[in-house]
Parts: sequence; C-alpha cells; structure tokens
Amino acid sequence: FGSRNRAAPQEQPLRGGVGGRGCLMAPAEEAPEHGYAQLPGPGEPGPETSAASAAELRANFWWMSACFSVNHGCVTTPLVVASTVLGGEVAAAGNGILYIMTMLASLFVAAPMISMLGAKASLLCSMFLYCIYAGGFTLALVFKDAPPVAWAAFAIGSMCGGLAAGAMWTAQGSYFSSSATLLSAAEGKPRTAATASLAGSFASMYLACEVGSKLGYSFLQKLGVDPWVVGLVYMVLGASAWVLMFRVKHLDSDTPPASLLSKVWSATSLWSDLNIWLLSPTNLSFGFAAAFMNGYVNANFAQHELGPDWVGALAALTAATAALLSGPFGVLSKRTGKGPLVALGATCFLCVPLCIFQLGCCEGWGMWLVVLYLLQGTGRAVYESTNRAIFSDFFAGQDAEGAFANCMLQSSLSFAICFFLQTNLTGCSLAYIVLVLAAVTPLSYACARWVRRRRMRRLAKEKLLALLADQERKEGPCPDAGA
Repeated sequence: FGSRNRAAPQEQPLRGGVGGRGCLMAPAEEAPEHGYAQLPGPGEPGPETSAASAAELRANFWWMSACFSVNHGCVTTPLVVASTVLGGEVAAAGNGILYIMTMLASLFVAAPMISMLGAKASLLCSMFLYCIYAGGFTLALVFKDAPPVAWAAFAIGSMCGGLAAGAMWTAQGSYFSSSATLLSAAEGKPRTAATASLAGSFASMYLACEVGSKLGYSFLQKLGVDPWVVGLVYMVLGASAWVLMFRVKHLDSDTPPASLLSKVWSATSLWSDLNIWLLSPTNLSFGFAAAFMNGYVNANFAQHELGPDWVGALAALTAATAALLSGPFGVLSKRTGKGPLVALGATCFLCVPLCIFQLGCCEGWGMWLVVLYLLQGTGRAVYESTNRAIFSDFFAGQDAEGAFANCMLQSSLSFAICFFLQTNLTGCSLAYIVLVLAAVTPLSYACARWVRRRRMRRLAKEKLLALLADQERKEGPCPDAGA
C-alpha cells in the first residue's frame, strides 16, 4: 500500500485492433475510484457547477469548511464541559442520549435527508439542530438548581444534537465528495489528489476552530463570566455560522433522487462490501484512543502530575497538533500516497498504550506527559484528513452518503461503547483495545487496497467483454480478432 497516485484514466487502442476501422477503445487499467460507473447521482455535481473554475471551487469549499467548523466548534463545546458545569447525572444522561441518537441518525436519517434535500440543505438543517443543542445546554445551566428542568432541557437538546451529528458529518462527506469530483475535472488532475488536498484544508480549519472554542470557553470562565452567559455566546456564534452557510453553492445535480426507501438502507446496504469493514480500524482506533486519553490518562495522571488546570490545555494541545499537521499531511499524501500516512497515524495510536506497558508511564513523568498528547494529536490528524479522503476515494458517486454514514457510525459506536462501559473497563483494558486496533490498521488498509484493485480489474474486464460482444453484433469481428 501507499503507491503513488496515478494519472486519470485514458483511452488506449485495444491491442490487436485495426486503426481506422472503429474497433473498440479499451480503458486504461485504473478504473473509477470505487470501480463502478460514475454516473451523476444525488449529491453529485450537475452541469451548472461543472464549469466552475478551480479557484472558485476551492474558495467555496473553504467557506463551507469555515462555517461548518465554527458552528461545530461552538455548539459541541458543551459535550466537553458538561460534566463539570451540569453535574454528573444530568451530563451522563444527555451525553448518552446524544451518542445513541448519533448512531441512529447515521444509519437511518442522514442518507434519506441528503437524497431529499441535497448536501447543502442537509448541512443547514444539521447546523440548526446543533444550535438547538447549544440552547438546551444553556437552558440547563439557567435551571441548574431545578434538576428535572435541567435534565429535560439538556436531554431534548442532546436528542437534537445527536440527529445533527449523524446527518451533518454525512452531508459534509457528500459535499466533500462532490467538490473533489468537480475540482479534479477543473484542474485536470486525479481525483485522489483533489481529495487529499481538500481533506487537509478542511481538517486544518475544523481543528483550529475546535482549539479556539475550547480555549475561548476556558478564557471566559477565567474572567468569571457565568457559564450560562458563555453558553449563550457560543449559541449565538453557532447560529451566525449557520446564517453564513447560506452563501455556499449548491453542488447537487438535477438527476431525480433515488427512492427514499433505498436511501434509508444506504448505510446498511454497504455492509456487504468488505472494504467498509477493512477501512474501519482507523475510526475505531481513534474512538477508543480518545476515550482512553480523556477518561483514563487525564483522570489518573494528567491532573495529578500537572494539576487540574492543565487538563484543558492538554486537550487543546492535541487538537492544535492535529490542526497543524492536517494540511501538510494532505500535501504529503499526494506525493507518497495515503498508505504511509495511515501507517503513521496507527503507529502514533499504538505508541500511547506502549508507553503504559513498556515505559512505565506515567507516574513521575511530569511534563513528559505532553508526549502522549502529541502522539494522540498526530494520529487524530490522520483520522480527520487522510481517513476521510480514503472513504471518498473508495466510495464515490451514489455510495458516498452511505459510506460517510458508516464512517460516522463506526466512530460514534466506539465512543458509545467506551462511554457506557467506562465504569467496567479498566485503563489497561482500554489500552489493550487501542493496541490491537492500531496494530491491525495498516494491514487492514493494505487488504482494502488489494480488494479494490481486484474489483476494478474484474469490472474493467467485464465491461470490455460486453463492449466487444456488442461491437461484434453490430459490425462483425475485427479482421485480426483471432490473432
């Protein structure tokens, strides 16, 4: 794995054919990204947008990334601070509801919504639901002394937040896929290069806004601002990003959408595709590694070695590291392929539990604990940029919504498992899970590439044989067809 990106498919004369006779032109070996015919479908660019320049497409994608990132960063900060400002019971109930709704939305809501409304409208609906989530958090803070009211407000907000998360990331993946297809055509470069570039720029913007939102929340708290006022400010910022998202261009085609029932099962319909599971270890590794760092390392080492005030700073360091590396990783993947970066991210996730088992981390480490958060940040950079580009490479066209829904489902599932079983799982158990998942990630990705190449060769051969048979029926065999 990790082979260099090849040039776009070109038609070549079929060997043995006669020039000027009109014999068939066989496609080059490199087939479309997923190996299927790339016909326009829901979420794919239509004729009006296909003529847009590369600069316009990049500017439009940058604007979408900025609005998405500001909204997501502002309205999901409550997920991080809920347990400290709302109390354990209210926060646990709300966060549990959020994870469950995220998984259900990824499976049954996201793809039908995109099919009916399009990627842009789905993003707008999801961002609005996220604002309701932030509003529920703010109301829970206002009525903190009335637990039933606080519980109801945060629970309703968390339901909306879960629906938003499941649909928003799937819609972002669909919009990302359409943008990559258009940009590839506008620049005349392979689509894999476009996905690598756009994934890097999006991840940098997204993670930078996450760092800013976390640090901003801590800064306002240090100034003595009431938590409910901070929540209100963040809700207004998220709503402002939602309004600005209306400027983003539509990239949906005029092709009639697929049936609603088929879209309901679009995520589960890909479960028979082996590559959905072969690409899952990166998502699962990130989910379990994040839970291990947040739930075990922070509680047992970071706050004792460095003090409670350092926990938020270390979380911001992880996101900042990922933000700084996502852009360079996008550029690097165009030169080396995405395989080496997948291996790098897996190695970083692997080194975190190895530090526990082999180096005796972390008592007495002091500032050396920062190394663990740098490793986590580097692995997250691969997850946020390269991993999403890989899903777009493997599942283009009408499969994009279902593929990104599965991507979100896998990450949410790992978080949910850790959330509900954290009281029963020891730190070493989580570390072993991360160790195993990270170890199999590069091998699993290599297997996915092998399966994809075999599938593309088989489909190309079947298509060529069908074209030959059709040509023979119309004109008869080529003069030297038996040669």
